[in-house]
Amino acid sequence: MKNSIVEFCKSDKGALILLLSVTALILLFGLGARELWGAETRWANISLQMLQSGDYFNPYLKGAAYYDKPLLSYWLITATAELMGGLSHWSLRLSSVIAAWLSVWLIYLIGIQLFNKRTGLIAGWMLATTFFFIFWGRVATADTLTVCGVLAAVWWYWRGPDNTRLGRYTVFFLLLAITSLFKGLIGFILPALVLLPHLLSEGRWRRHLNVRMGAALLVAGACYIMPFVLSHLYGAPAYRESGLGLVFQENFVRFFQPFDNLGPIYTYLVYLPIYTLPWAPCWIAGLWVVARQWRQVEPNTRWLVMGLGLLFLFFTASGSRRSYYVLPLVPFAQLIAAWWVNRHIAGRRASGKVSRPVWAWGFGVAAGILLLVLGIIYPWTNGGGGVIQFSADVRKEATKSAPWNQWRLVLVEVDNKLPMYLQNDGDSFYYVRGTQDFPVNTDSASFMAWLENSSGQRWNPDRTIIVTQYQDKARLPLTFLATDHTIITTKLNNGARLFHSRESGSVAFIPKTVSTVVENGATPKSESDYD
Repeated sequence: MKNSIVEFCKSDKGALILLLSVTALILLFGLGARELWGAETRWANISLQMLQSGDYFNPYLKGAAYYDKPLLSYWLITATAELMGGLSHWSLRLSSVIAAWLSVWLIYLIGIQLFNKRTGLIAGWMLATTFFFIFWGRVATADTLTVCGVLAAVWWYWRGPDNTRLGRYTVFFLLLAITSLFKGLIGFILPALVLLPHLLSEGRWRRHLNVRMGAALLVAGACYIMPFVLSHLYGAPAYRESGLGLVFQENFVRFFQPFDNLGPIYTYLVYLPIYTLPWAPCWIAGLWVVARQWRQVEPNTRWLVMGLGLLFLFFTASGSRRSYYVLPLVPFAQLIAAWWVNRHIAGRRASGKVSRPVWAWGFGVAAGILLLVLGIIYPWTNGGGGVIQFSADVRKEATKSAPWNQWRLVLVEVDNKLPMYLQNDGDSFYYVRGTQDFPVNTDSASFMAWLENSSGQRWNPDRTIIVTQYQDKARLPLTFLATDHTIITTKLNNGARLFHSRESGSVAFIPKTVSTVVENGATPKSESDYD
């Protein structure tokens, strides 16, 4: 039995199944136990407001128009949330996880197309055990989706680089259009840069200048523009941002005249090796071999190195630079690393030396470390408190008085900070900005009266939870609400307790009881009185 399993894993099919199974385990293990991190709060907030309002064409961030990215990444999250019964840490991140898993499969296939099965398998394992690739594959943003789209386009091209049929062109350009709907026009630019050296070689680009390619471009262009057209036709008339205007700002203005993320020009020279750990020495060694033996190495290797170089120059030339922008370069760097490792193994075998399974053990150890860090240690540091526990505590306290879907949430900005989102099953959140000059020294009735006047809505004080942020637990904001509200604050999680982090977090004010007081002989107000 043991020998049959070993033999199956050594077969091409078994080796691929093992690779994809281990990759899925690394990506999924402990996925829902980690708090929202960084930009995830934006994707969560925008997606949740889409689900609550039913408006899928106008993205809002904390109650304000925010068309910073195209709509497709939000739609994937909302679709997953609908299938899984609501927005959760799992449904929020699952589209990124699937994209990362597909990326490992795609780099395996590209490695086979360019070199051979062993190189493809090594490249797959390298990408699956690259720490920062897996880390971002477990984060709900558009970055891993973009990487997957770029790899899908490159893989499709290499299935038939000289094929000029309409169907081939149509699928290729549709992949570019869909990728561009995740984060921006880099979905068109990055695959073009990677493939440019191959297209220029032997005048190959000339055979692709034909009517069929033009027709496919029109189809892909229509696919790309469609969400923006739908947003314009069916979105809110008063929406203050243009999706296409933001495309121009984020893809052209930011490139030539950056307004944020102003990293130094050597940013990617530092972060590409970091983001390819622990295998960075392998692709660096591969580049050294290619540089020394340029004319002797395979044409596909030269193409790969030139494509990676063009990507590096493109990102470096952009005035806007951040560490994780380097992610699209990571799979191609690991492909060069896999080429070098396979060349090294082949050299040993050619010289008659015994080839020991050192690399297989290395991949196993790296996978085990990733499972330990991202699947066990990282979730443990998030346990015992934090936002996840805070959300559970608020819900538990609120449901003592009424079902959760009867509550409305008011998020109040204090010191330019809004609290982490709480998912409810009722109406959309109402956001109170710090610039709205809300009362800070008053009583609950006066605050609710101000809220009704500023929002133009009726509010049931017995079904309204007010949530805000604090920097110091000893000086909570809005403490005047404590007279008739239960206070729930964020508890320190295991990591914060271990490292003695500063005590900051969210605070929720929940009405203590449902009022049944009869004033002047009137009957108590019902829920319908506040509709």
